[in-house]
Formats: sequence, structure tokens, C-alpha cells
Amino acid sequence: MRRYIHPIGFIVLFLCMSLIGHAYILYRFFADGLLYTGPNDGMEQMVPIQMFLYEKWSEGTFFYATDFGLGGDFFTDLSYYFSTNFIFILTTSVTCLLALLHIVDPKDMMYWFTQAWVVSILKCTGAMIATYYYARQLKLQHVASVVFAVLFAMSPLYFRFTVYWPFFSDVFILLPLLLLSIERFLKSGKLGLFIIITAISFANNFYFAYYQVLMGLIYYSLRVFHPHPDDQKRGIKTVLPLVVAAVLGVGSSLFFFFHGARSFFNNQRIPFDGDMPLIEQFNENTNLFYDNYLIIISFVVIQALLTFKLYRHFYFRLFAILSILTIIAAFIPYVDSIFNGFSAPQNRWHYLLAFVTSGLIATYIQHFKSLSRLTYILTAIPAMAIVFMSASMNDRVVWWIYLIPIVFLIGLLVLTIEHHDNKRCHFVTVSFACALIVLQFAMSAVFIKNQIFHTDHEKRANTFYAHASLYNTPLQQSLVDQMNADKREDERIDWRVNEQDNTPMYQHFKGMSLYSSIFDQQLIEFYYRYLMINLKEESVSRYQSTGSRSNIASLLSVRYLMEKDYQHQQPAHFEKVHQFGQYVMYENQYPLPAVRVSHHYYNAEDLTTPIDREHAMLDGVVLDHQGQTYPQKAQNLVHEVEMTTLDAQRTRSDGLTVTKPNGGVTLQLPETLREQYEDFYLVVYFKRNAPDSNSTLDVNGYENHRLFNNSKYRTGQNTLLYRVQPDNNGQIHLGISPTGSYQLRIQGLYGEDYDTLKQAYHQQAPHHYEEHQGKIKVHLAEHSGGMAVINIPYRKGMTAIVDGHAVIPQKVNGMMTGIKIGPHAKQIDIHYRPPYFITMIVLSIISIISSIIYSRWYQHKQSRKSEKH
Repeated sequence: MRRYIHPIGFIVLFLCMSLIGHAYILYRFFADGLLYTGPNDGMEQMVPIQMFLYEKWSEGTFFYATDFGLGGDFFTDLSYYFSTNFIFILTTSVTCLLALLHIVDPKDMMYWFTQAWVVSILKCTGAMIATYYYARQLKLQHVASVVFAVLFAMSPLYFRFTVYWPFFSDVFILLPLLLLSIERFLKSGKLGLFIIITAISFANNFYFAYYQVLMGLIYYSLRVFHPHPDDQKRGIKTVLPLVVAAVLGVGSSLFFFFHGARSFFNNQRIPFDGDMPLIEQFNENTNLFYDNYLIIISFVVIQALLTFKLYRHFYFRLFAILSILTIIAAFIPYVDSIFNGFSAPQNRWHYLLAFVTSGLIATYIQHFKSLSRLTYILTAIPAMAIVFMSASMNDRVVWWIYLIPIVFLIGLLVLTIEHHDNKRCHFVTVSFACALIVLQFAMSAVFIKNQIFHTDHEKRANTFYAHASLYNTPLQQSLVDQMNADKREDERIDWRVNEQDNTPMYQHFKGMSLYSSIFDQQLIEFYYRYLMINLKEESVSRYQSTGSRSNIASLLSVRYLMEKDYQHQQPAHFEKVHQFGQYVMYENQYPLPAVRVSHHYYNAEDLTTPIDREHAMLDGVVLDHQGQTYPQKAQNLVHEVEMTTLDAQRTRSDGLTVTKPNGGVTLQLPETLREQYEDFYLVVYFKRNAPDSNSTLDVNGYENHRLFNNSKYRTGQNTLLYRVQPDNNGQIHLGISPTGSYQLRIQGLYGEDYDTLKQAYHQQAPHHYEEHQGKIKVHLAEHSGGMAVINIPYRKGMTAIVDGHAVIPQKVNGMMTGIKIGPHAKQIDIHYRPPYFITMIVLSIISIISSIIYSRWYQHKQSRKSEKH
């Protein structure tokens, strides 16, 4: 029993440290209702996705859902977030148990906002435990190990990660465990832990598995080329066993990792071609030793680096080298790009900087008593000078700098007592360690106050806002419930709360929007290029609505549209049916069923415009590389309109210089066209020239906000389509802001009379589908056979049973699911399982068994060698 008291004591200690570190967060939550969830990605992505996954898993749906945006494989596409995340899986398991006991209500969003800080406290404790055992593997004393653990886990970066992207901070547990496993192998030749941590890292999150690989290689390389005297395994001989173990670890993770990797390769983003400076400028945003927005390094790091006497100690030297390298790398954007897969620079690897500098301070504490007072004073002067000079150049003075002289004096007192009374030195050394921990707590608390709980966070990430009309209210939910009750299960509702594209996830309806960093590329193609649906706010991480186009709304079975009374973006033939306060509900007058059957096949290669693709989908089925040419193509009317410039000057055929805000091009449509068509589709090429900046293209009052050319979130789509109606004077004005140089070319103008839509509506049959636990059952009314088109995204891995007979589904209409049926077909059962799912489980099991055999064989082999020697 006594052997458990020591580890339990340290667990309790670290839990208390974690609670103290979160004290300011808890105070602001209970006193001011401030959430430990960011106002942007946190509230708009993380919490809705967590709620969605819990809801799906609770009902027995694990892979495919038709209400995941337009539908799709949420297991694969959300693997970047939480669907393969072990901590979240454990959290949902506990949540399910608490819900069964009626202790919590997972349908209440406040539960998910509250559990964020509960999980963070426990995760932070886990990070301290992992770091502590890594430090003990290095044979650091208990005090130094505790300092290492607390300084790393209490890094400001931990809180930044957890507030905005909680799955990011898992690396604060996985990194020390990975390095512990490498140390353990080099010291004892044991591979089991390395295989386990490799498997967990790759299964947990494919994105950060890449970070783990890079950081593991950096650490391993330094350790191999600079071995420790106690290393049993040295040099090139360590490569083969570690490579085999790494392969077995990756193999053991395939049941999750393979699908996460598929989501990455199935995603589509334009390559980043923006300018990257060779070196970042040194300023208040890049100064690592003061009130930085990303990470703050203690002044003791500088002091330790200048203490050259300690470089003779192996691990001090190791952490000093790593600290110098990472501090330099923090100013090189190309390093950020390398860690982000050679894409746009992202500051996500800096937890390695936090780890190695914490290790440097811990080893400094380990050998602190060997320093002379003169060395301590001389190294402290430049270290403190850097911090105080930073404060003088910064507009804001943070109160923790006043603790620096106190910490310095405590350290000086330790060395003074060491030279006079060695018996009391341990106690005073602990006091110095506590002072460093208190300083870290202070730095993190100030960071949270200034860089996390800033004005925008206080304004939007609070309990009031979470129940306000800009996010989620009981009235909104009641209106959604009413629309859900009045529509069929397979019909959709076009509604989102302002810019909250994941509204359907937390208000529980089949919607038209999604906000996620990972999309299946066929959805991106369908939205951005195939139908060119315009996004009011350009973003590669979002899709929403239909661009106010009735044909698309009907093809996707949108029954209701709800907007606030100041929004006026409803498509044609959506009539107002109710108004409750500021909320206006519209109903589609020409809705089409979610399942349609047709024997008219049209070749996608012959369709070059979005309006022709819409008409072909309304008249029949669009197939890749087969089918006939669509006969009723829309005429380009661009040559029948008159174009003039207003507060702008043409510089060449597609060049335009805007001289006043909202200047641009005006199209004058003849009265004959206005009488012939209800709506017009305007296709323009639009791009900002230098100087680069965000821009707005206003098309008759519809403001389309475009991102600057170097933005990592651009769609890369410069050819844009707008559904527009001329004003009372028959004009369409394209107003551009800000002033400056642009490329603007009117490529097409097409008229829409909606005859094709009305014909499709009158010819519809009452086919429909039901969804239960990820299985889709299609009920067919009377038909003459052909292709059954279900307006949900096709994914490889779908299987279909038509009246007991297997049929292979295929992609039709750009992204929908098509199944060939005979004239007497009555029912279709569609199942989905991610490709190679069973294969990957089998490979993982084989790899796990092989890992056990290999690690035991290798250990036995090493034991026999030791006996011979």
C-alpha cells in the first residue's frame, strides 16, 4: 500500500496546481459568466461539433449523417477535431453515464461550456504527471521535476490552445510521453512504451501526429549524436529497432489514423503562395519574453542560457541547445510552414519551445546550488534588463514584472544560505522553486486576462451571449421545432443565426450550412465551382445556403427559410408564412422531394454553366462521362446589355480603377429581358490588385466580402455568380470598395424564368427516405425506372440494397447519390461504412499482436546479450 502513497501524493499535488492555475478562469466564470471557450472557433465550431458527435453516438449513428451540413461521413471529416480523439471519447462516455443518472443534461449547451474547464483542469493535471515522469526518467530531483511539470503545463500556450481548439492541448500530454519513451529505450532498450505512445499519437489526431514525428526526430537526433553516459543503446544501432517499433505503432493506430489521413487528402485547399519573410520583425507580437499573444518565456531562461558553467551537465546542455534552436526558429516563418505541412505558416509548434525552456529551468534548479553568487547576479542583470526594456517599449506594463526582483532575491538568498548553512538549503531551494512556479502562475493569469479574456471575448463568450439572439435563444429553438414538425424528415430548413454556420448542430435540424476546417473535396467542388454558390463572407472553411437561388433550394429539398427581418436574401417563390418578432419564416412554393427517379441522363462534360447544370438536374440526372447533351442551354445575354462605369475608370479590357467607394460598373438591362425573366444570374471575374487588402463587391445591395489575396482562408474562386434582380430603373450596379485597382470582367448574364423548376415540381412523385442509426431507407412511389437520385452526398463506402438485391451506388448531379433501379423497385436500403474500415481494424489487431511479440522478443534478446557480457 505504501508504494501507492507517493504517486497518489504527486497526483493530488498536480491537481491542486492545476486548480490554482485555473483559479482566475473559474473566478471569471462564476463571477462574470465568462466562458472558457473562444468566441470564434470555440463557440462556432468546437462546442457545436462536440454536441453533434455526442448526439449521433448516443443514438447509435457512428459514420454517416444526412444532417451533417448537406450530409456526409462525419466520422472521417471530423477526425481533425474530436471523432477519433481519446479524451473526447472518454468525456462523452462519462457524460453518457452522468446523463443516465440525470445529473447533467447534454442537450443544454451550458453543459458543454462548463465541461470545457473541468476537462481542462484534468488534462492539465495529466500533462503535469506525464512531464514529471519524463523528468524523473532524466534523474532530476523531485523539486526540479515538479518545476518542470508545472512550468510546462501552466504555459500560456496551454490556455490559448484549450480555449480556442481544445484538442490542440492534448499534445501537452503526448509530447512528454513520446520523449519519455525515447529516453526509456535509450536507457534500457525497452520499446513497449514507444509503440504505445506512437499508436496513441497517430490514432488521436492525424494532424498533430505529424508534429509528434518532427519533434521526436529532432529529439532523437540530438540524443543519438550526443549520447548520455548511461545510454545502453547508442548510435546507428538504435535506428532499426525504433523504425520497426514506429511502424508497428502506426500500424496499431490504423483503425483511426487511416481515416483521419483520408480526410486530409480528401480535403481541398488552394496552395499557399503568399509572401513569407525570411525573419519576423522583433516587436511586441514576437517578443517571447514579455506580454506576447502566443507564448511567454520566463526571464530565468535567459539567465540559464548565460550560465556557461552548467553546460557541462548533459541534460542542461541538451535543453540549452534545444532552447536556443527553438527561440531562433520562432522568428523564422518557414519553420511555421514546415510544421504546417509546408503550407501557410501557423504558430502551432511552439509548445515544443514551452517544453524545452521548462526543461532548461528545471535542470537549472537541479544544479542551482553549484552556482556562485557572482555568476547568479551577472547572469540575472541582462535577463531582467530584457524584460524591463520590453516593458518600457510596450504600451502596457504587466504586474508580474514586479515579481521578478522578488524571485531574483529569493534565488540570491538560497545561494547565500548554501554558503553558510547547508542544512537549511533544501528548504530554501524549495522556496526558490515555489517562487518560479508563482511567477509562472502570474504570467499565465495576466496572459489569460489580456490575450484570452480580451474585450471581444468578454463581449461574446459569456453566458448571456450564449442565450442571446446572436447565438441561441428559446424562441429560435421553438421556431425550429415548429418548422421541424411541419416538414418531412428528409426536407431541409435554410436557417442559421447570423454567421453561426453550425447552428443546425446545436438547434437540431437538417440545415444547409457547415463550418469546419476539413471538407470532402466533392462538396467544395459542388459549392464553389460546379454550381458557384456565392458565400456572402468568403471562407474556405464554410459553406451555407443556396446563394438565394430557388433551383438549388428545391433540388436540396429546402421547405423553409428563416431570416431576421433586416435580412432580405430569400430566393424567388419563397412566400412569407409567419413572423414572430424579428424572425420571418418563408415557405418554398416549389419544393422537390429528396428522392427523384428519372431516365433522362445528361453528360456533365457538355454542361459549362451553373444555370445549365441546375436545369439538367431538374430535368433529369447529370452523369460523369456518359449521357446525352442537354438540349435547352441558357443563352448568354451579356451582349444585350449596356455597361457604363461610375466613379471608376477602365484601364484595359478587364482592368478597373475605382476612384470612390462603391464605384464600379453599371449594367442597363433592356425592358424586353426584364419582362421575359424573373431573375438573372450574373457571372463576373473579380480580383483585387496591389495593394492587397480585403474587398467588397456590392451587387444591387448584396455585399459580398472577399478576402485579401494572401489569405490562407481564401477559396481561390475569382469567378463569381450572383443571383440578382435589376432595380426599378432596370440597372444592376457592381459597387466596389475600397478604392484602388481591380480586375473586373463581366463573363455572363443569364435569365431565369423558372419554367424548368415549375415543370419538375408538377411532375414529382412522393418518394422519400427515412434515416435511423446511419441507415437510410428509401421508399419509392410509382415510377417507370431509371436512376433514383437521393440528394445526399455520395461517399465511397456506400452500399445499396434494392428490394433485396445489391446495387452499386454512384455519384450523380455533381455530388448526389444515384442508384439504378427497375420499374418495379419499391425500397432501397443504403448503408455506409468508411472504406477499408474492417481492413484497418484487422491490420491494427495484427500490428498490436506483432508489437507485443516484437517488444518482448527484443527485450529478451537484449537481456541475453547483457548476461553474456
